[in-house]
Amino acid sequence: MVNDGRPWTTATYTKHDQGDAHDAALNELLPQLASGCQVRDSLFDEVLRGLQNDAHVGAKLQALAMLHKSIQAHNGGEYNLEGKILTQEDTNKLATVKALALYVVRPLGAGAFNADNAIKCECAKILNAITMHMPSKSYTRLFNGEALRSVILLMEYACGSRNNSRLEDEMWQAAVSIFKNLLTVMELPYDLVDQTLNCVRGKYDAASAEFCYVLVAKVLLPKLVENVTTGVRLHMQTNLSSMCRRAVQYFAEVIANSNDCQVLSKACTALLCVGEHRFGVDMLLEANCLPGVLKIALTVVYKHEEFLSTLRDKDVYDAATISQMRDSITPQMHQLSFDAISVISKIAYTANRRQVTALLDMGAAEAVVRMLNCPISSVVLMTRAANTLGNLGCESDTEVQIIIDADALPTLVRTYREVHEQNTKVEAAYAICACASRANRRQVGYIVSCTSRSCTIGMCADTQYDTPAGSNSCMALMCEVIDFVCKNDPRSEGNIRLCRVVLSALENILNVGNVEAKTHKLPDNPYARLFLDNHGDEKLAKIAAFPDYQIAKRAIKLSRGFFNTPRLWNIADTDVMYNKILI
Repeated sequence: MVNDGRPWTTATYTKHDQGDAHDAALNELLPQLASGCQVRDSLFDEVLRGLQNDAHVGAKLQALAMLHKSIQAHNGGEYNLEGKILTQEDTNKLATVKALALYVVRPLGAGAFNADNAIKCECAKILNAITMHMPSKSYTRLFNGEALRSVILLMEYACGSRNNSRLEDEMWQAAVSIFKNLLTVMELPYDLVDQTLNCVRGKYDAASAEFCYVLVAKVLLPKLVENVTTGVRLHMQTNLSSMCRRAVQYFAEVIANSNDCQVLSKACTALLCVGEHRFGVDMLLEANCLPGVLKIALTVVYKHEEFLSTLRDKDVYDAATISQMRDSITPQMHQLSFDAISVISKIAYTANRRQVTALLDMGAAEAVVRMLNCPISSVVLMTRAANTLGNLGCESDTEVQIIIDADALPTLVRTYREVHEQNTKVEAAYAICACASRANRRQVGYIVSCTSRSCTIGMCADTQYDTPAGSNSCMALMCEVIDFVCKNDPRSEGNIRLCRVVLSALENILNVGNVEAKTHKLPDNPYARLFLDNHGDEKLAKIAAFPDYQIAKRAIKLSRGFFNTPRLWNIADTDVMYNKILI
């Protein structure tokens, strides 16, 4: 017996059989390997013959396609195991600058169009694959003036052709992608980039939008910002600013004419980059693209309203139909709405008062309120929409009035209470407090009273906010926000930002309350009384232990300034804590 329990004779014969099987498999494999080497060598020779000038058109096309597929397989990981490819070694032999200039660049620029369009298209695909997948140092010397002019000629032909065939579309996609890839790895001549931008105008495909995005976000804006930082005024950067304006105008045309979600999202991403700078906001206003961006931001809202209108016409409200409605609104639509409202939010954050006024005049506040009121808006969309209102409302009482007229305050209160996502609650609370911090006397009275009505009538009524002062929820909401801030990480940027605006809003409301008390000869500050009725003084005292010294100092100032007998816990310990923070 052997170790595994089998008879000795059985074990011997089994081992012998396995050895024979191994030898047989090896003998069978060796001819296959030899045959494979012959196939490999013959394939390289076949491709090389096809690349020669005197090769037949069919053989040349096959050779170029084989080279293109091999470059993608070995450098881009895009081989799908269908068909043959060259080895890595053979591909590298044909991907040198000298070989590419001879076999790819020269045919691209030689001969007339129409006769050799298929060959030119394959050459452009190879150059695109090289610029997309291979290290830049291996090909930058290839793109001299002749090669770049050949690609430009190909673009101009494809752009001006009326055939609109698949071949010409592939030519266009490859040529535009070549320039897009080169923008970030080498300094292209201004006139060539200008020619490319001229060709792109009127083309609303993904490749064209991607080219303009890279041009704006990776090339033009960094140079413009750098020059402005170093003291070069924008009007002195004629070429750069002019090209950037034309690119922004292109995206305005894309927004007005395209229905492709991918292209529109790319346009919004580019405009978001432009909107990060005030000179960029002026460019967006000049191009008049923001009304279109607002329309895109309402994509989900429009779809929902359209479906509801259809249901009303058919008088059908069953669960299956409503489910069908939700399914008809794709994730791409939600993402597109989010990308568009992100542009508006960024502009509202960056812009000066003149620019914010222009944005509000376009109906930005009304559009954002519609997004918040739409029941199928995604959580991230609602978060960004609330953030937009907060950015719009922190300018002055003029902007606050426009937001009030849009009926935004009740919507923000409902959003804060009904949405459980923390980021959404933070942004909704921030927007409410931002408006309250800039509100004038009349607006403060509206904010205090309107939030009460919005929460006692309709879907956001809640008995926990009922107070002896008449079911007023404004101060209760302020107190809840303070609790919310104290329960979360006090060192996080979002909490610090929210805490500052809450204190600003509270101070403004209490100051207005003092004015109201003097005007109407009241015994005490009515808004301070509402705050006390919700135990606001105790909640305010919690902020005394806030790690941010300025926030804690301001909280103590409010407590001592507006409440003669504040119910503060351990005020002496709080002062000691301040001293420790200062040390």
